[in-house]
Amino acid sequence: MSIAQEIKDRLDIVDVISDYLPLKRSGRNLSGFCPFHNNTRTPAFYVSPERQSWKCFGACADGGDVISFVMRREGLDFREALELLAQRAGVEIPAYNPKTPQDAAVEDRLGDLLESAADYFHHLLLYAPEAEEARQYVRSRGLYKRTVEQFKLGFSLDSFDACRAHFEGQGYSNYDLLDAGLLTENEEKQRTYDRFRNRLMFPIWDAKGKVVGFGARTLEKDGVPKYLNSPQTDMFDKSRLLYGLNFGKRDIREARQAVIVEGYMDVIRAHERGFKNVIAQMGTALTEHQLSLLKRYSKQFVIALDADEAGTNAALQGLRRAVDLDGLMRVGKEKNTDIRVLTLPDGYDPDDLILEDPSRWARLVQQNAVSLGDFVIQALLTGVDLSDSTAVARAAREIITILEKLPDPAERDAFIHKLARKLNTSERSLRQLAPRKRKIAKEPQRFVRSEQKQARLAQLKLNRQMVAPLATEPLEANYLRQALEYPELMVKVDLQLQRVSQPIVTREDFTNTEDQALWNHLRRRSVAAGRGQVVTISELCDSLDSVLVSRIETLLGLSASKQGEQLAARMTHSVLNWRLDKVKRHLSEVKQLVDEAQALGNADDTENYSFRCQELTMMIYSINQAKHGLSSTALRED
Repeated sequence: MSIAQEIKDRLDIVDVISDYLPLKRSGRNLSGFCPFHNNTRTPAFYVSPERQSWKCFGACADGGDVISFVMRREGLDFREALELLAQRAGVEIPAYNPKTPQDAAVEDRLGDLLESAADYFHHLLLYAPEAEEARQYVRSRGLYKRTVEQFKLGFSLDSFDACRAHFEGQGYSNYDLLDAGLLTENEEKQRTYDRFRNRLMFPIWDAKGKVVGFGARTLEKDGVPKYLNSPQTDMFDKSRLLYGLNFGKRDIREARQAVIVEGYMDVIRAHERGFKNVIAQMGTALTEHQLSLLKRYSKQFVIALDADEAGTNAALQGLRRAVDLDGLMRVGKEKNTDIRVLTLPDGYDPDDLILEDPSRWARLVQQNAVSLGDFVIQALLTGVDLSDSTAVARAAREIITILEKLPDPAERDAFIHKLARKLNTSERSLRQLAPRKRKIAKEPQRFVRSEQKQARLAQLKLNRQMVAPLATEPLEANYLRQALEYPELMVKVDLQLQRVSQPIVTREDFTNTEDQALWNHLRRRSVAAGRGQVVTISELCDSLDSVLVSRIETLLGLSASKQGEQLAARMTHSVLNWRLDKVKRHLSEVKQLVDEAQALGNADDTENYSFRCQELTMMIYSINQAKHGLSSTALRED
């Protein structure tokens, strides 16, 4: 038995997930509100005690086992989640294997390439005639020369191959440039070209000060997108990076405060004018992992929102775009964590405000940043006519729904008390607006208007319990077994999938969390094989965590097929088969939800689930078309 399986056998997924969110009994399963997307009206998140799995039937449509849940909820990688659960289960995990010299060499090579690219772009900005427009833009922003040098601002030529030609001349290959995110590949035309063209370049460093990627601002008036980041690579994961942290971590620790803004220029301006505790997220909502990273340096966060979101409910939407609100509240569960929100004056972003009046910026951060609960109350009551009972009730319900997620009961009570005073109502009436943990079996009259509907709902739940579990894991394991024996197989399968207009294989195709983690390593090994770099199974195991080595040993117990083009075709067919099984299963379960929503008289959920059924039906049609598209000769046995 693998260590991961031993941990899963010792833990009950219901107990683990119940520590994160409330669940209620729904037949043989339990249901709740999905923690991974905005889901507050109808529970879309289901946990199966029998299968020890979870599944969201709402917007995120994700699912997995207890390890994958903790990975996503806590922002951890496979090993980190395993260690967290092992401590709970009382299982000892062998020490983590260090990187092999080969892995370290690859990482060093890419790191050197990215450092050289930062120097290359910076030199172009300073001296290239083609960069005059970029230099004028930098001058128009009033940046000091030392600031341009410190943040190593750069320029990418308006060319499809200038960057590639420059680094090929230094001995780097197309594969190196692709892995570093400096090239983009057009799969249809099977050609590569420079990813960044005619853009102002912002090198992005990790917390240790290593260049891991780039942000790039268009210099064209109507250029789209305005900002373009490096793609997701082994080096660059924007959900785990904070722009400016490498320069500001000491100041954040000394100030005991981190100010979080939205743009690169906001950070640069702040540091230029002495506010070095300012950092920015990477163009997406601030993630729980980023916030956890910040907690190493400070336990007070100030989230600065631009003024164009102020004054209406859009302010709350602005916060949601800037930060994973639920993740922020989970990070705030630790004592002494102080989370505040600053809404800037109309017409200002941090860059403008600091440039015009640095002292005003400092004053606003210290005096105008309000607690998260205060911000929610202010944002959702702004513009509400307090004489309109319907509007007040609607706003109060949304406020209470958010406040109920605050981890500190005393803090929740304080804000509910404050809201009651603002609305001149009782705290008891406000608490009644909070989402209730009702069981339909006990209170059918609140949801179902007739005995016929109640009976129909009971039958629907019984039908869902009778759905057989998936049986695709043997196909998935066989794919990985063949990939272990024949590293180039994964690339061949991806090419065949693309030929029949299907997405390539990704980690999400695998049910087992261990297999998802192992797939990442096998994929890199497959790409290396395509470059002529052979990594044996023994060398691969030397580079892996002992948990994944144990999984490989299990897979090697399966038989390996004979290599050949027919093997790639059969594996492609196998991928399509297991995808088809999963989609059919998902469709069956969503259809049950459609019927339940209809029985409950919930028109919105009926529409949403029906739309999902249409999507899944089209996916089934597409996969079947792809299966027919595979030539009969490609599927013949050797």
